[in-house]
Amino acid sequence: MTWLHRILGNRSEADAWFGDLGRCMLQAMPWPACVCDRQGQLLAWNEDAKRLLERVRPDDSTIEDRFRDLLRHGQRAGAVGTSLIDVLQSGCPACDAVLEIESDPGVRLSLHARLTPLVATDGSVKAVLCSFQGPPLFSDLTATLERNGTAECEHRQGDLFRQMLQALPVAVYTTDVDGTIMFFNEAAVALAGRRPSVRDRWCFSWKLLHPDGTPMPHDECPMAITLRDGCARYACQIVALRPDGSRVVCEAYPTPLLDKSGVLVGAVNVLIDISERIDAEQALRSLNETLEQRVVYRTNRAEAALTRLHRREREFAMLVESVLDYAIIMLDPKGNITQWNQGAERIYGYRSEEIVGRHFSTFHTPEDRANGMPEKVLATASCEGRHEGEGWRLRKDGSLFWVSAIVDPIIDKGHLVGFAKITRDVTERMKNQEAIVENERRARAVIDTAPDGFVQLDPAGRIVEWNPAAVEMFGWSREEAIGKELIQLIVPDDERGRFVERVSLSGPNIFQHDAIPLKLRTKSGDLVTVELNFGTRTSWGSDPLNLFISDIGERISIEAQLRQMQKMESVGMLAGGIAHDFNNLLQGIIGAVEIIDLRIKDNDARDVSRFIDGALNSAQRAAALTQRLLSFSRKQPLDPQSVDANQLVMSMSDMLKHTMGEAVALDLELADDLWPCRCDANQLESALLNLSINARDAMPEGGRLTLRSANLDIGESAAAHRPDLHCGQFVLLTVTDTGTGIPKEIVDQVFDPFFTTKEVGRGTGLGLSMVYGFAQQSGGFCEIRSEVDEGTSVSIGLPRNLAAPQKTPRVAQLHLIKGAGELVLVVEDEPVVRGIVVQVLHQLGYSTLEAASGDEALSLLLTQESVDLLISDLGLPGMTGCTLVEAAHVMRPKLKILLMSGYAPDKTQGGKQATQKWPLITKPFSTAKLARCIREVMSKGEDLQTDPVQKDGA
Repeated sequence: MTWLHRILGNRSEADAWFGDLGRCMLQAMPWPACVCDRQGQLLAWNEDAKRLLERVRPDDSTIEDRFRDLLRHGQRAGAVGTSLIDVLQSGCPACDAVLEIESDPGVRLSLHARLTPLVATDGSVKAVLCSFQGPPLFSDLTATLERNGTAECEHRQGDLFRQMLQALPVAVYTTDVDGTIMFFNEAAVALAGRRPSVRDRWCFSWKLLHPDGTPMPHDECPMAITLRDGCARYACQIVALRPDGSRVVCEAYPTPLLDKSGVLVGAVNVLIDISERIDAEQALRSLNETLEQRVVYRTNRAEAALTRLHRREREFAMLVESVLDYAIIMLDPKGNITQWNQGAERIYGYRSEEIVGRHFSTFHTPEDRANGMPEKVLATASCEGRHEGEGWRLRKDGSLFWVSAIVDPIIDKGHLVGFAKITRDVTERMKNQEAIVENERRARAVIDTAPDGFVQLDPAGRIVEWNPAAVEMFGWSREEAIGKELIQLIVPDDERGRFVERVSLSGPNIFQHDAIPLKLRTKSGDLVTVELNFGTRTSWGSDPLNLFISDIGERISIEAQLRQMQKMESVGMLAGGIAHDFNNLLQGIIGAVEIIDLRIKDNDARDVSRFIDGALNSAQRAAALTQRLLSFSRKQPLDPQSVDANQLVMSMSDMLKHTMGEAVALDLELADDLWPCRCDANQLESALLNLSINARDAMPEGGRLTLRSANLDIGESAAAHRPDLHCGQFVLLTVTDTGTGIPKEIVDQVFDPFFTTKEVGRGTGLGLSMVYGFAQQSGGFCEIRSEVDEGTSVSIGLPRNLAAPQKTPRVAQLHLIKGAGELVLVVEDEPVVRGIVVQVLHQLGYSTLEAASGDEALSLLLTQESVDLLISDLGLPGMTGCTLVEAAHVMRPKLKILLMSGYAPDKTQGGKQATQKWPLITKPFSTAKLARCIREVMSKGEDLQTDPVQKDGA
């Protein structure tokens, strides 16, 4: 039971009501329409259909006969020879049909109709709705339908009309006199975008707009007006706003519904979606505005075909008017030019009137024409559906240019009607491609012939390029290397951390990096020392990393040989200088001793003390020369202690003033809160004096010498950029002059041994080397800055010492401290030195035992339990002095120990550890110094043996 039956409650009443409703709707249709059964018997029709059928045959035959005659002469669209009577009887789905009528003698018209089966509830086809498509042929749509007056016919027709209304492709709905929905078909639901509920008011179920987009009040909509005044309206244009926000433009055909007594009982509204027609009309108007000639349509029957034609003409006109980079040419089937756009004129140089009608082979070179290239192009396009190619073409002026051309066939109803040829001038692209190819070829040649390995990595670290030098260097072929991760292929485990840190594959784009040395692994497992240079090159969306790998194994070997040669040359120069200085010193010592020997033999004691003083003075100068040499070699034993650098500089001020002379002004700029530093005070004093003398020599006309002190805290970031620095807190002492300065090209050489800017005979070239060696050995640094004619500044950085500096003033000379007969074991492999030390100990009141080796000393310790003090040289043959004192300490834990050496402790096996436990006296030493050290060792308790302070007095 339908919803209408439920509302009215009586099927016969509903059928009768719906029969009238169906007939009214048929009359309200804005085009000819009629209903027939499956045998072609006409059942109902509207006035437009009646007028149309009256034109079928100009005779007195009935409407029914004329309709059947129309069906007999019609055929199904696309199926030639298929009778429409057969189509109706077969009950096939909806289809289009072509009907021909003879409106006047000798004049035949073709009609397009839509045949829609009307299906009953049991699924059987009861009738067929025949609607003649296109706009209404007649304007009079008065809803008059002859009734046959029989209830049986009305019932049958009502059922057919219900099926007809549901089958209509347009939206149809009915309302009662109050506007309440009584019926709607599925096309109405699709148009509205929603399915209304029963008893809804249709105009309230969606929002209506005027054609200009302004809101349309409910009482102004065509359906409301028709219900109000009872008059039909035709083609009222409205805009409906769907629930999803989309808009649809419709033409409304509201028609009043009257009962048998002529009383208004409702209305039926037919809504035709004309959105596509509106769009087509708008497109047509736009087309008419841009085309140079307006196209006149001659008949309405060709409207759809003409619309497509207009669209093509519009698109082609747009190409003609706007495309300048492409030559768009239309050819007939033989290849003659029929259309020519402005782009073709620009590219080829021909005006349209010059080229239209000529064959397109005009643009081909004589060689191409001789080879039949134009004919081959058309044949390929015809057979394969397209021809694409590139080649040389001729302009009007005879010049050649390189083109990319496409030729497509134009097919109309299965027949070739011509070709569309699109050409573009790609001469510049071809030249650029040739240049790119040439550049790639050159780059490939450079990469392939480069003596260094070249590797390119993608952002993930995978190898994308691997040149022959890399193959030769590492043994992996290009095929084996491509796609592998470089770090997995050739970087050993112990080098990966440094490699990733310096060659950051995920960091920001850095276009150049400093070279770094690395040891990389070959395919055979051997390690090769290389120097790695790398950088990034930005390209299309990625940043590949370029690595340049140089095998520096041979270079390292050559550099080592060069350093050895330089070392030997330096040793030779040093040996010559030492020989010269020592010969002079030895001459003074030997001469003085020989004179003393002669005077003693002659019992002549005159001036013996003077010659003794001269010999001692020469010996002390020789010892000072040895100290300078050891300092230069950074092997001078130091006496590091907490030093107040400000106090040391202040104590040197008087000496510096006398040394500088009156022409040089001395300024002291000392920090008030200066930290204590840890260094050898004597060496620091010597370094400052050395730098001050150099500054004085750089100011021959006088100037200003400034000594500054400051605290310096070096962080990790600053130390990372200076390989000669390490982070920490330092005391910075700077000596600045206003002298001649040092040229930039040699300023980096001033710390090299034997390098000097002074005249021959005025300098040895060891002064700044000694200062540099002292700073490095103290755990600090030394740097120089200089500008020609501006002056020089040399800075010494010494590590901060957290312990407070000693307040006890240094004593220049000590009185000899006598012993009390204590037994001292002296271990020294040099007999002369051992004898002198023993004689000095005797003079100081000590008893002695002697040993030339560690084994001999241990034997004496086993037999002589009364030994109070062990004095041992560090550099003993066989068992070293360090091993000896360790063994002696195990044997005799309370035994006092004093070490002596003329070399740096850290250069003797175990010496550094030994001097951290026991005191050390450095050679050469004076009698007073030896007496003081022995007394300090003997007078202190056991704690001195376990935590001594290294001594190296003046």
